[in-house]
This record gives sequence, C-alpha cells and structure tokens, in this order.
Amino acid sequence: MTIETEKVDFKKTEKKFYYPKKVEAIMVPEMTYLTVSGAGEPAGETFQKAIASLYPVAYTISMSYKKEDCKIPNFYRFVVPPLEGLWTSKTVPKKGEPLKKEDFVWKIMLRMPEFVTEEVVEWAKEEAERKKKQDFSHVKYEKIEDGFCVQALHKGSFDEEAHTFAQMEEFAAAEGLQLIHKTYHHREIYLSDFRKTAPEKLKTVLRQYARTKEEDKR
Repeated sequence: MTIETEKVDFKKTEKKFYYPKKVEAIMVPEMTYLTVSGAGEPAGETFQKAIASLYPVAYTISMSYKKEDCKIPNFYRFVVPPLEGLWTSKTVPKKGEPLKKEDFVWKIMLRMPEFVTEEVVEWAKEEAERKKKQDFSHVKYEKIEDGFCVQALHKGSFDEEAHTFAQMEEFAAAEGLQLIHKTYHHREIYLSDFRKTAPEKLKTVLRQYARTKEEDKR
C-alpha cells in the first residue's frame, strides 16, 4: 500500500485546540487517544516509562502504510500529535503550600486520528512488542471528551503554572463560568519537548473543565 498524500497535522488543521492566543472558553469534542495511567511525580521512573511506551505504538500506526500486508480502513498519513496529560492529586494542599508531586495521579496520552480503533491499537501493540521485545499491554485505547472548558497557553516552567491557572479563574469569574473538577483537575498539552527544552521556554496548553454558574446551581 503506497500513500503519497501530505501528512495531516492536527496542530495545523485544528489550531484552536493547540494554540490559544488568550484565555478563552472552548468546546472540545470527543477524540481518540492512546493512554497510559499512573501515579507519582513526573520525574519518576513510572512516568518516564509511560511516555516511552506510547510512542512505539503510535509510530507503528502512523507508519503502517509502509507494510504491504497491513491495510487499516480509512487510513491517512498523519503527524503524531504532541504529548498530553490529565492531572489530579491524591491530596489537596493548604493555601500557599506547594503540591506534593509524589501524590500526582495522571493519564498520559497521544491523540490518534478517528480511523484508529481498538482493533488497530491491539494490532499495533502486538507489532511493537514483537519489534521492541517489551510489554505494551498497559497502553490503552480510549475516546475522551473534554467538553466545555477554559484554556490558556502557559509559557515557562511547570512549577509556575499557578499564575496561568489564576488567570483562567479570573476569566471564568468574569464570564460567569464555574471551573470544575471531574475525574481529573486539568489537561496539559505539551507543545515543547520538556526533555530537551529549557524550563523558561516551555509552552504548554492548560485546559480546565467548566460550566455556567446557572448549571452549577441545578
């Protein structure tokens, strides 16, 4: 199977989800993801292994057109999107206290095109296991809908995200919105490779769930 079309890059075709120019409200539809869930600090071994396990599966799918014996229905070439993560914590710190990173609970993920099904993911995991000689059973296929949210672009260190969250809270209050906690507190989309980029130069989309204050009273 030979596909010569230009790769679809969601960062270009759906810029509103990746490049907010200001703090804004947005409706985020259901999307398809490869996910790995876990807990612990981002610098920990568990988190790093989770990231490393996503990419072999994602690239197996994205490069499948080169395999003559693999024909994924409705396949099109695509750029593997940025890493994303849903975050919450086992504990809530008192005002003014820092978060305990060892208490973080996360679901790290890579978005996939809509043609990717659970069957495709299972095939890709088997292929990746055969090539890499490692276990990918913890990589899951999920469809996730963020729904109505407030989002903003955070520039700088992850440790300084509180400043951007404060701006998002101010925006929500001014717009008559209520920020809410679902299973997770917020989503992060990593536009920069935090393994290679200086902390002060990082760019991260922050997204929190929201609803109108009228809905909150119901």
